[in-house]
Amino acid sequence: MKKYLVLVAVALSVGFTACEDEDDVKNVVSIVNESGDNSVAQLDTLYLSAKVDNGISNVNCVWTVDGQEVSTASTYKFSQVKPGDYAVGLTITTTNGEKVQSEMVAKVYGGFGEGTFVLNEGNMTDETGTLVYINPKGELRDSVYYRVNGTLLGNVCQDLFIADGKIYILSQNGAKNGGEGKLVIADAKTLEKEKVYNNELSGLSSPSHLAVIGNDIYIRDSNGVHILNTSTNELTNIDNSKGVAKNRMIVIGDKVFAMNGKNINVLQNKAIVETIAVTGSLSGLAKAYDGNLWASCTSPNQIMKINPSDYSIIETHDLDNGISNGSWGAAPAFSAKEDTLYFSNGGFNLYRHIFKENKTETVANIKESIPDAQMYYNSLGVNPVSGEVIMATLKGYGQDYKINDIAIFDFSKTPALQHDYKGKNSFPAGVYFTYNFE
Repeated sequence: MKKYLVLVAVALSVGFTACEDEDDVKNVVSIVNESGDNSVAQLDTLYLSAKVDNGISNVNCVWTVDGQEVSTASTYKFSQVKPGDYAVGLTITTTNGEKVQSEMVAKVYGGFGEGTFVLNEGNMTDETGTLVYINPKGELRDSVYYRVNGTLLGNVCQDLFIADGKIYILSQNGAKNGGEGKLVIADAKTLEKEKVYNNELSGLSSPSHLAVIGNDIYIRDSNGVHILNTSTNELTNIDNSKGVAKNRMIVIGDKVFAMNGKNINVLQNKAIVETIAVTGSLSGLAKAYDGNLWASCTSPNQIMKINPSDYSIIETHDLDNGISNGSWGAAPAFSAKEDTLYFSNGGFNLYRHIFKENKTETVANIKESIPDAQMYYNSLGVNPVSGEVIMATLKGYGQDYKINDIAIFDFSKTPALQHDYKGKNSFPAGVYFTYNFE
């Protein structure tokens, strides 16, 4: 009885010959990997094909993953939602019944460590929140938390934070409409679920934003700011924090900065340790590229830089255009790459302020590129690495919210519109870049 050597091949350049006693050449099958690399990120794809080296073309193919049949085509698109090592097998059967096998190991690694998240509230009446991910190549993956875990985020997702290798996602209404809970904690690179809080946060009233320092999660609701200790699961209120705005809080070092009318509350060691007064009504905060704090306000329209150590206002610029985030805005009114800040005044005219030059210019009218854009909703973001500008827009309320766009612009190129992903957002809560949490 003839004995045949099984061929194992991962790349085009690698191959072995099936033989009997090392000299009886017979059928040879290879797994050809288009990329030449057997590692791939979650939800990305390895494009594999079968190759028979003896010239026989009439063969039947069976592909398996960890022993389970997945395809009978001559090509196979390998993709997985969970990280790990997967045995990809190929068996070909010739017309005379001969079977020859090949196998490779595909390594799937965490696919969400670098890139952009768009967090969607979801339609309040019949949906939960969803999480969209855009990788550095500009490829979009929708509903990534559900695809990895098979469970739904909470109803009306509000905010997201990344710290110490974990991602924290907060929702207003928790388990409504089949949602998992008010607070979900998952691995930041793989999105694999680690912990869910729901009943433990029943005392909160419409929680909206969060920030994380160590084991302490600062959660803002309509009654102020609370701290959830993840070691003890104890929830405590910070005195005199009522009135903190429904907007993103910023962590610099071991301090949390939160807007409160015309004041910035500085939270540290479970207390308000300082209040920074400004002239106008605050509309947004962001950590600056140099470790300082950006702040914007209306009436008057201003952008300022603040020292987070001694709380002094380093520099203030007056603006001709408003810097509001719109009537429903719960995200900062601006976003920045280094000292260049973008804002829209809650509408579709996009402005750019170059801080070191104290210069403001009109960049574009978004509606000229996105005709269906009728509603701006919490979605302006600027990639701090590439400088690309992201805006997620809706056509309107009712069923019109299903007509929507996530548009990515690069204003150093012509045309500026680089990507237009349609039907992928649902009342966005905000745009979040992993790089801003490093």
